[in-house]
Amino acid sequence: MVSEGEYEPSTQAWVRDQVELYEGSGGTRGTTLRDTGLPVVIITNRGVRSGKLRKTPVMRVEHEGRYAAVASQ
Repeated sequence: MVSEGEYEPSTQAWVRDQVELYEGSGGTRGTTLRDTGLPVVIITNRGVRSGKLRKTPVMRVEHEGRYAAVASQ
């Protein structure tokens, strides 16, 4: 599903850099969360008040064939 609207990068530099690296490489770089080695997916959502698109890297965790997206903050 493609979300349309104005994208507003994160104010946190590491989040903004991770998303830019991942998307700028077509998903071939920035595929792990910082230096943890844990796999990352980019979640896109819409801000409740601003209505702008936000993108957040979250850890992709697998357990017995099931997946969960885990955010650290």
